[in-house]
Amino acid sequence: MRRQTAMTTHTLFPSIDAMLAPEVMSELAGQRITAVAQHRLTAEYARSGSQIFTVTTNDGQGPHFILKRVSLAWDWLMRSTKDVACRSVTLWQHGLFDQLPPEIQHRVLACARDGDGWAILMQDVGRDMLPFKPFTVEQNQFFMRAMAALHAQFWQQEILHNPAVGLSVLASLYQMFAPQTAQPEATGDNNIPRRVIEGWGLMPAMLPTDVVALMAQLLADPAPLCHALQRYPITLVHGDWRHANLAWQPQQSQLVLLDWQLAAAAPPAVELGRCLITNSPLLPVSKEETVEIYRQALAARLGDRFSAEWWEPQLALGLLGGFLQDGWALLLKATHWHAGEKHRAHWQADLPWWIARVREGARWL
Repeated sequence: MRRQTAMTTHTLFPSIDAMLAPEVMSELAGQRITAVAQHRLTAEYARSGSQIFTVTTNDGQGPHFILKRVSLAWDWLMRSTKDVACRSVTLWQHGLFDQLPPEIQHRVLACARDGDGWAILMQDVGRDMLPFKPFTVEQNQFFMRAMAALHAQFWQQEILHNPAVGLSVLASLYQMFAPQTAQPEATGDNNIPRRVIEGWGLMPAMLPTDVVALMAQLLADPAPLCHALQRYPITLVHGDWRHANLAWQPQQSQLVLLDWQLAAAAPPAVELGRCLITNSPLLPVSKEETVEIYRQALAARLGDRFSAEWWEPQLALGLLGGFLQDGWALLLKATHWHAGEKHRAHWQADLPWWIARVREGARWL
């Protein structure tokens, strides 16, 4: 049975100062706060240009929080995905975070306008953030089942079509790391757009000619892939399910899922494709086994709404889409990028698997 689309609306504070006022923080923290201070942090895996601060209270003796400031002015991924209202805020503001399944938490406490941008105040889950090392079998199983729980919760919900929520469209997800998107950003402070151009430039030397031709076509215009995926059921996908956005709290049997900036209405394999390519060296079992854990969990939750008739083609298309999003990074990590140095042999061995997925997905375009 489809959930109701009525939303619990949360109100934005007019400014960061209003949100961080001691009396407001006292209410949010559930204890008396007399002083609040901010300190800029550097996020190792941040790609977009957003600004992260730690918020301390009571001269460091009270609870700590995280403040994220986002703006089209300095966040190139917001610009490339046309995130004009800040999805991480609108999902909270319009109550979608209130509908998350028990396995997933967001830890957003409040949001505010920040001039022309926005600010998000969150509980500090830094101690639970995942290091860049292989997931345990237990973690991998929980993550896939939690992903299935998220997707089942929002399966075919009407709210996903509400423009006020501002979810990304598929074309934006598949063009955010395209050369023509990166080119205007390549002279900025963020290094990723330059890496995107460099990575895709390796295609002729590293990929078969048929794969190069298809990737070049879809990078220039992902419409064939988007149109093919639109034949299948949709749900809410997080869009950036990589280790840097996961905080694992096994005592509560919960996964804190951070950074909803790329959230979209899409078939579930759109999530799987990105998850598998970005987390590949961290998986404790094969990608096929990981997908099967997810498939079984989703099928169990959807019941008769699950069908192999749509599962198989959208999976093939979603995996093709994963390479379209992050193939540039895989090519760099398989050759000379320092970010892939520790797992260089893995990335090199991974490439043939993704080439096969691209070819398989192409059959469904």
